Formats: sequence, structure tokens, C-alpha cells
Amino acid sequence: MQHQSLDQQLIEYRQKRALAMPLSGMIVWTLLFILSFILPASQMVMATFIGTGSIVYLAMGVSRLTGENISFKKSTDRNWFETVFLAAMGMSFLTFSISIPFFMENYLALPFALAVQTGLMWLVFGVLAAQKVAIVHAIVRTVACVAAFMLWPELSFQLQPLIVVVCYGFSIPLMERRWKIQQNLCVAS
Repeated sequence: MQHQSLDQQLIEYRQKRALAMPLSGMIVWTLLFILSFILPASQMVMATFIGTGSIVYLAMGVSRLTGENISFKKSTDRNWFETVFLAAMGMSFLTFSISIPFFMENYLALPFALAVQTGLMWLVFGVLAAQKVAIVHAIVRTVACVAAFMLWPELSFQLQPLIVVVCYGFSIPLMERRWKIQQNLCVAS
């Protein structure tokens, strides 16, 4: 890889589509919402752990369809800002260590904790990609998840996935619209 300046890498990072990861998250959280009406709590716990832990792997597959081709390249071949985002993802996954003891005390806390924790990377992505919608997503998602858990903890397996899906529902179309406008500007110039 030819060495690029950080400015060049930032421009390149901000021109990426960034659809595969949120689309995968929306798919998983939608499935969790549907399963919450079918499965007993003990199976929902496993579905929640497995589902949220597999979002990145699903995104790697979805990225082949969106043209993004997410993969874990060698750090020498990777855009520096992708490395920062991967570190944010790693941070988000490391916070599962908070979810496990919290869940052991109250299993209803699991979807709440994971909905907030897996949403943390949206803040970092929003700053790096200069996408305000991602920052709004992180804030709205966190505040709504906390409020829902405080008011209706017994509905956690239904409300937390619903909140996350609604947040994706406003974020994905705005991000995709921004990317298409950006592509049209690049073609026009």
C-alpha cells in the first residue's frame, strides 16, 4: 500500500458507504424483536448474546453485496481511520464484560445493556465519518434504551430491540442518502 497522509486517509474513509454494519445490526435486532414473542426467556438470553456477537460477521457477508468488502486486513494495509473504528468496535465488545455480571443479577438487563453497548461505536463512527446522524443515533438510542428499561424492565426483550431497530430506521436512509449525494458530486467533478 502506498503511504497516504492522514488527511488523504480521512477523505477516503469519509467517502465509504458504511451500509453493511448498520444493515446487519438492523437485521439481527429485528430478528431478536420477532423472537422475543416466540422464545422463552432462557432461549432469548442465548439468542441475544449470539445475535449481537455475530453482527460484525454478518456485516462481512453483507458488505460483499453492498460493495464495501469489510475484512480484517493487515494493519499496514488498513486505512488508519478504519483501525480507529475497529478499536471502537473492540471497545464495544469488551464492554460485554459489564453485561455478563449485570445479566447474572437480572436477566432482563441483558438486552438493555447490549443495546446500549453495541451502540457505542456509532459515536466514534459519527465523529470519524463526519456523520451527525450517527452521533444522534448513539445519543437517542442510549437515552431511549435507558428510559425504556427504567420504566418497563419486564418488557426489555421486546422494547430494547424495537428501539434499536427504530434508530436504524432513521439512520440508515439518511446515511445512504448522504453517500449517494457524495457519489453524484464525485461523478460531476
